[in-house]
Amino acid sequence: MIFYRNWHKPKLLTIDLDDTLYDNGPVIARAEEYIKTKIGVEYLDGSRLSDSLYYAVRGKMLDICPELEYDVSMLRYFIFKELLTGSGRTSDDACRLAEDLMHDFISVRSEINVPRETLDVLHRLKKYYPIIGLTNGNSNPKIAGYDECFDDVIWSGVNIPSKPHPHMFRQAATLADVDLEDVCHIGDNETTDILGAINAGVMCVRQTQYHREESELKILPHVSINHISELIDLLL
Repeated sequence: MIFYRNWHKPKLLTIDLDDTLYDNGPVIARAEEYIKTKIGVEYLDGSRLSDSLYYAVRGKMLDICPELEYDVSMLRYFIFKELLTGSGRTSDDACRLAEDLMHDFISVRSEINVPRETLDVLHRLKKYYPIIGLTNGNSNPKIAGYDECFDDVIWSGVNIPSKPHPHMFRQAATLADVDLEDVCHIGDNETTDILGAINAGVMCVRQTQYHREESELKILPHVSINHISELIDLLL
């Protein structure tokens, strides 16, 4: 545990989900492979959807509507719809099938084995703090089975800018009726979590348990820990 900035006990904890509570790399890889195979085999030419076609359509959708970068679920929906329309489906058919594909993707993407130790830490902390999840992703804690660890979860979307924008941090403070200076955000990413928290005026704990980058930090958190279990000594 390393302290970089002045620190005091918070009144609210906000926690990033992906790569903070669990290793998200294998989860996303499995979900991506599943959905690209399903789309290609069942709706396109009978073979797995190529990465190059997927990213070409993704780029096209972002060119048409840049705001979609703030809502990963809606972006995927429009990618699926565009692919289906391009394969000859009617607009109504493409909309319906794209919704079904999004449901399938989120279900597979939310098949997460959160470590038992992580769940134990969250349950202990929840006895003393309100806890709100902040995520730029689209995993569903209820499907994953750890929704009871949170008082609320805030997802980014078209009307909720993704981290590092300060909106989600401010929204969490408002929900819990605490000042921003009494919020502590826990996350792994230097940009979305650390920069976002610092810019929002909240404290930040960087948790590196699943973080793969080896480069030196350019933005210092208030505290850095290597394992989520260290939150017990820090916060209790």
